[in-house]
Amino acid sequence: MAAGGGKKTNGLIDKAVIDVGSNSVRLVIFRTRETFFQPVFNEKVLAGLGQGMAQTGRLNPKGVRAAMAALKRYQRIIKARGVHNVMAVATAAVRVAEDGPEFIEKVRQQTGLTITVIEGEEEARLSAFGVIAGTPDAFGLIGDLGGSSLELVPVGKGRVKRGISLPLGPLAMRAGNGMDHTAMEAQIDAALDLASVQIQADAQGSFYAVGGAWRSLALVNMALRGHPLRVLHNYTMSRDEAFDLVHLVSAQSPESLARTPGLSARRAPLLPYAALLLERILQRQFFDSVTISGYGLREGLLYEQLSSKARAVHPVLAGVKGLAQQNWSSPRFGSELERWLKPVMGALKTPFGGKRTDLMHSAACRLADIGARLHPDHRAEIAFDIVLFAPFAGLSHAERAALALCIFYRYAGDTEVPRAGLIGYLLSKKQKNWAFGLGMSLRCAAAVSGRTAKLLKRTQVMLRDNTLRLTARDDAQELLTVRAQKRLEAMATALDLQVK
Repeated sequence: MAAGGGKKTNGLIDKAVIDVGSNSVRLVIFRTRETFFQPVFNEKVLAGLGQGMAQTGRLNPKGVRAAMAALKRYQRIIKARGVHNVMAVATAAVRVAEDGPEFIEKVRQQTGLTITVIEGEEEARLSAFGVIAGTPDAFGLIGDLGGSSLELVPVGKGRVKRGISLPLGPLAMRAGNGMDHTAMEAQIDAALDLASVQIQADAQGSFYAVGGAWRSLALVNMALRGHPLRVLHNYTMSRDEAFDLVHLVSAQSPESLARTPGLSARRAPLLPYAALLLERILQRQFFDSVTISGYGLREGLLYEQLSSKARAVHPVLAGVKGLAQQNWSSPRFGSELERWLKPVMGALKTPFGGKRTDLMHSAACRLADIGARLHPDHRAEIAFDIVLFAPFAGLSHAERAALALCIFYRYAGDTEVPRAGLIGYLLSKKQKNWAFGLGMSLRCAAAVSGRTAKLLKRTQVMLRDNTLRLTARDDAQELLTVRAQKRLEAMATALDLQVK
């Protein structure tokens, strides 16, 4: 595992992670800053290194050839992109295989890449770090299901407890068509009995599911519920919904499951096993929900490199700053805007809870100039979609939709919203009102200041006796134009206030 300086773009650092797993070999190049990890290149090869290993004890020869070809290509891509911070790891298949060391040396000789083989407990720790990087308040048990292994790690209050790696991956269990459910259930229960002795997990909170098989289960659940936002990170199912899902999947054929939108046909035969494993975990411990995490081992490697100060930055704030920095025209505008609006934020309700709403206010202010470089005729709709589908961590689906709606109003004003069905499904009336009120406030501030922190500082907005007031210093009276007055009136209407 090599680390060094990465290519810098606007203060963001590019870092590469190579993950040699039992089923796939993947390269992800992240554009990073603090806890913002934005994938700018993501490619995988389904090499199948672990296929047949349960019988032979050795890596699949075809998989070795496919993996080697992929790694040679990845090394060329990393070099061409000028990325110097490279982390390369191998997990269960290479860790267990008799010829694992031989494969690692062959890779070093032919590509120059140094791959670190990580032990099971270390893999569990890094996967947990990844989940915490994306969900700082995660509380419960993390389950990272790979091709050959399952890592289980208890987490809470930002801390990772001791985890365990179990040989319960679908390749190790020979899962697929025609599997013996009764025998497999007994094997799973025996392994989970061992886990319960070695790790201490609170039987509460959420079960954080990491890995492609469980993400595929979530796609099936989204289709069943008619969930309109196909963003898997932080997608949550209640305990009852999860049980309904696993029972349904167990009764479906792979052909039927493969018709699920977005689901790979290669994943479909493994879904009954993933469902059975999830059911056995939920039967043993009373988690109130199942949360899908898009973050795992690779993000954990990035998180581990960070200083304690960088780790302390909430991923929502790191994400909006990192995204906005690539688009905004005035870097300090967002932070000054948050200060400017503080006197009137009491007029907005707190539909996400006090601390979460404060976090959402900060995020919205830092996104207020995200459309600076977009075409003016389509800016509002494009900015809406950018925020809705951005690689933000730490946001629920409702919070993500509310931020997107807020930014739409900031650019479009009081007009018909895009994706109205999605907005209606995900947001309550209070959450929509919050987005409207804050969006119109951002719109007013942009008109007054020309989207610059320097001019915004020359003005002040105040709330007295249910009346909104805008003033400017003596040397900045020319900022109080008719356009600013109209935007102030629209802001007051959105906040249900009078204006002066």
